[in-house]
Amino acid sequence: MWFEVFDDAESLSRASAAFITRAAQEAVAARGLFTLVLSGGSSPLGAYGLIGADPAFPWPSTHLFWGDERCVPPDHEESNRRAALESLGPPERLPRDNIHPMRGQLSPREAAQDYEWRLRGFFEGEERPPWDLLLLGLGPDGHTASLFPGVPALDEAEAWVAPVDAPSHIGPHLPRVTLTLPAINAARRVLFIAAGANKQPVVAAIRADQQRAAQNYPAARVRPRGEMIWHLDRAAAGD
Repeated sequence: MWFEVFDDAESLSRASAAFITRAAQEAVAARGLFTLVLSGGSSPLGAYGLIGADPAFPWPSTHLFWGDERCVPPDHEESNRRAALESLGPPERLPRDNIHPMRGQLSPREAAQDYEWRLRGFFEGEERPPWDLLLLGLGPDGHTASLFPGVPALDEAEAWVAPVDAPSHIGPHLPRVTLTLPAINAARRVLFIAAGANKQPVVAAIRADQQRAAQNYPAARVRPRGEMIWHLDRAAAGD
């Protein structure tokens, strides 16, 4: 695990876009395709815009997935699917069949079962989904994806996808569907993208002692089989 700090939102987005692009090129060269899990929230949207406009990005060989979704229709203003695809373009060279969204228009349990079934079909024969790159954000309460402190999904040991009740302590107050820790930690690479001073206490706790931070902050329980990198702006990094 290592941390990189950037002066502002623009430099953060540029660095994250460059990292995603390198990961894509390496995955396509090694395996012929690139599996990318997109994060919700506002922090990665600038990077999405940059890779979406990059004519050299290997979109024909890229498959897009989502780490979590709010249970709303795909055109809803709170939809992670809508926000990501609008920021990406989406690129003309990205095949429609390579977009694998969570179906937020279903109930949380139905959406989780549906995505689990589709992921296991895509990664047939794999014990866990070997994502090439999984992007994550960070909430001020330490949540990542839709794994909030204290939710039952944190203790899921087998399923790749789980339903989550609407959080009462943080908005938007909507039920969710999320990848579980076993699915997240199967990634070859994880990139956290976090901005804002309200993230700084969680970042500081994880940097100081990840094991201890895991008692309170779900993000500290992310320990992928491959490498984990944090891209932070100065406000989130603090001192």
